[in-house]
Amino acid sequence: MLMEGASIDAVALSVIIATAASYTALDLASRVSRIDRSPRLAWLAAAAIAMGGGIWSMHFIAMLAFVTPMPWPTISASASSPSWWR
Repeated sequence: MLMEGASIDAVALSVIIATAASYTALDLASRVSRIDRSPRLAWLAAAAIAMGGGIWSMHFIAMLAFVTPMPWPTISASASSPSWWR
């Protein structure tokens, strides 16, 4: 039977990144109601970028945390090149 698991250190890092990104996005979004109309879109865009980047980083690190006993196949550029052209 194959057993899989996760690296606890990487999972903890993923949770820390998600928490920091959520706090940053909510802090930036809270400034939207306190400012004038012109920079409002910039603060909202900054909050969206912070949240999106945090979500992407969290998922990327969590996927790296996954440990499997089977080796992952390596795909070279020459093997994947037929998929570049339809």
